[in-house]
Amino acid sequence: MSGRQHPNVISPLATFRTAHLSTGTSTNFDNVAVLPTMTVVDFRHYWQNLNSRSVTERVEWSACLTLARLLSAALYLHEHDTEVPRLVPRRIVMTVLDTGECYPLLRPSSRISSGLDDLGTVADDVAELINIMLQLDTSNCGGGGGVQRGTSDTSLKREKPVGAEIAAAISPKSSYSRCLQRVVRCLHEKNGNSWNEGLGQSLKLLEFTLWGPSEDEARMIAVSDSRNTALQVWLSVTRCRLLAELAVVEGVAVSENGLELAERAMFLCSATENSLLEVTKLLFT
Repeated sequence: MSGRQHPNVISPLATFRTAHLSTGTSTNFDNVAVLPTMTVVDFRHYWQNLNSRSVTERVEWSACLTLARLLSAALYLHEHDTEVPRLVPRRIVMTVLDTGECYPLLRPSSRISSGLDDLGTVADDVAELINIMLQLDTSNCGGGGGVQRGTSDTSLKREKPVGAEIAAAISPKSSYSRCLQRVVRCLHEKNGNSWNEGLGQSLKLLEFTLWGPSEDEARMIAVSDSRNTALQVWLSVTRCRLLAELAVVEGVAVSENGLELAERAMFLCSATENSLLEVTKLLFT
């Protein structure tokens, strides 16, 4: 399976049509090639299973990582094409390797719109993804509530919970859930002609939450008189720790999956004191 030069974008190789996927079978999603070392799972089904067997904070961390990868893929598609990338669940599958590593794959939209994609915006798409990943209960968040999960009645599309309802439904008990709540609000504030700016800011928030200073560290740095120096020290120390992780004995596998480790390394290599300070302002203002 090729990533069109991005690891989370599907490159059309072949077309299969089947109700569900597993290793060695096919999918009802067009243009998905299934390799023998992975299982491909429907987006909604994957998150239903994960919520049923994992602790809440682990689900929230996974949701942040998955969303960061999808936003990165959407920005990549926009940069290399004129289309407005849509992140509707039916365009996304979760691939689970035999090692347990899991990656989302985004199928680019076709030039001819299906009509369903026109009913919302990218901000609505992301809110719906978070709703699915966290299995939120939006029934008591006002606005008349949303449709039942899994419905195929397209006449109810516009009745899905809106961003404000989904943001209100998120219980901000961890840094990950607070980040997801900020992402929903950020994207709806930047909706319209500024949607790509909203995606960029949201990606920065997610990456900072996943691989940047902890919330307590970030708060202390934010009120420090020597913020730049503190962030410079944090970067230097964290980069040294990453190098120590990478310096494993030959033949001993790295504990984390390869893509996540590479993403963390890229974040630390590209981060500067100023870029980190910019994100702390987004987090705490």
